[in-house]
Amino acid sequence: MKIILTVGHSILKTGSCTSADGRPYGGVLEYAYNKNIVNRVAEYLRGVGHKVDVLICPELQFKRSTDEKAYKLQRVNSGGYDLAVELHLNASALHNARGCESLYKTEKGKKIAQQVQNRLATVFRNRGIQKRDNLYMLNSTKSTTVMLETFFCDSSADCALAEKKDVALLIAEGIHGGTITCGPQEGGDPAPSGMLYRVQTGAFTIWKNAEKMKAELQKKGFRDAFITTADLGQLFYRVQVGAFSVKANAEAMKKKLQKAGFDAVIVRA
Repeated sequence: MKIILTVGHSILKTGSCTSADGRPYGGVLEYAYNKNIVNRVAEYLRGVGHKVDVLICPELQFKRSTDEKAYKLQRVNSGGYDLAVELHLNASALHNARGCESLYKTEKGKKIAQQVQNRLATVFRNRGIQKRDNLYMLNSTKSTTVMLETFFCDSSADCALAEKKDVALLIAEGIHGGTITCGPQEGGDPAPSGMLYRVQTGAFTIWKNAEKMKAELQKKGFRDAFITTADLGQLFYRVQVGAFSVKANAEAMKKKLQKAGFDAVIVRA
């Protein structure tokens, strides 16, 4: 099959992400998670003979979330694809829901959605497949299209399950309709879970204090130290080192920082 994998949502010119954010509830940022696993899904599918393209919206380019629609549809509809699969994570109003869902519109889409759902449901609570006719990626694409709500990004329990599994492989096997035994990183490092792990050395309410710690880290050889912001009712400036898809690598950085005299904790992006 000729397949295009798309990642739902984007980061706007303002720096705001249009996706659900489960991080305040012990979860993950929907967009970041899917961006981190999509190429692995593609590699698995290419390994069993499918032709696969990946489509991620450009970051810091769109003024509004609706700009995503035109960008994606033009590329999906001009590519002659047999199948489009868009990756999402779910979220709930009370942040207490769990499980996987697969969405479709056509009968061909229903078959693929059920295949993927069967694989995801070996790990996550099975919320079933749903026929939907109010989503542009299902309504306006020429190809057979399914949308995946792989798990709830604001459920710490779901995210803990995802951390232990190769979710990209589950999705790829569902799309393929069978077991995939070859793939990226065979015989190498542990498969990335899709989480991003950053090692944090401090969180400050004053920018100058964060800058001071960053400078100290860089002086001691941690050149990739950076500052991120988090709005947790109050704006915090978090000083972090590295972004790792394999937790063991983050653990190694944490030990290195502690040996250098810094307090360090691992946080998920």
